Amino acid sequence: MHRKKWVALLIVLVVFFAGITVEGLAGGYEELADNPGFAWEENIVYGSGSSKIVQLFVNGVISGEPNATGMPSMAELLAEQLRRVEEDELVKALVLRIDSPGGEVVATDELHTRLLRLKQLRDIPIVVSMGSTAASGGYYLATAGDSIFANPNTLTGSLGVIFSLVNYSEAAAKLGVKQFAIKSGRYKDIGSPARPLTEPERQIFQSLVNESYGKFVDVIAKGRNLSRQRVLEIADGRVYSGEQAKKLGLIDEFGDLEEATRHALSLSGEQDAMVVRYSDQLSISKLLFSLKQHWSNPDPLGIGNILQRQSSPRLLYQFIPSF
Repeated sequence: MHRKKWVALLIVLVVFFAGITVEGLAGGYEELADNPGFAWEENIVYGSGSSKIVQLFVNGVISGEPNATGMPSMAELLAEQLRRVEEDELVKALVLRIDSPGGEVVATDELHTRLLRLKQLRDIPIVVSMGSTAASGGYYLATAGDSIFANPNTLTGSLGVIFSLVNYSEAAAKLGVKQFAIKSGRYKDIGSPARPLTEPERQIFQSLVNESYGKFVDVIAKGRNLSRQRVLEIADGRVYSGEQAKKLGLIDEFGDLEEATRHALSLSGEQDAMVVRYSDQLSISKLLFSLKQHWSNPDPLGIGNILQRQSSPRLLYQFIPSF
């Protein structure tokens, strides 16, 4: 298998450096999605038998945005893996390994919904294993688990919502830069970085934050079988250690990924099972697409992306200690 991958890579490099245009070979993700090469390879980690326990990984910031090469976002890839679990009748349990500070509210909520749907459709246990960090949106996903394992030092918590705005109005005034907004309504340019935020605008943003926060509190209360009042007491945005989280009822047991997987096996009712992971198969089409995106990128330094992020604030279930 490794030899095939290296051969595929060699072919890609020969094609690329021979001057064959990538534009004609890779039209976009939509075309690649139907390509047989755009698939997940199932790797057996250990175990035996016909039944399976799948380990899925949530690593890094939870985002619905494509990565720098234009390939699908982490949320899209994880959703596709969950779809595969749904369709595989041999899967008897799922272990979700989370090492994430959280991320976008919408992407996080959509993945959480997919996890709940999996439990409803397949009635299989979900065991969560938290790594070094499972904060904010990372913990939001963890609440879908039937059991949560963590390390005593795992950073968890940061239960809340943040919405950040950049404002350069004072700097612009010193430089003599002015921005004029021709708008259809009073709040059409709400959050503009070129002028101070008004109190009515602040209240509007706060109402959005409060709404998302209320959803987060409800998710924790239901997922962890805690009263809403108790959740409100502990969900003040601070981070907790695994030790503190256990005392608060936010996690169930101390243990690593292997211990969480053994617990998933016991919940599945199976005597033996293969522990499997999904890995993205290497294909020529995907490599060509990635090369195309890289070499045709009009903004190699990512400045445009930074400016776009600044001008497009979003609600975040994310632990952000500094900017």
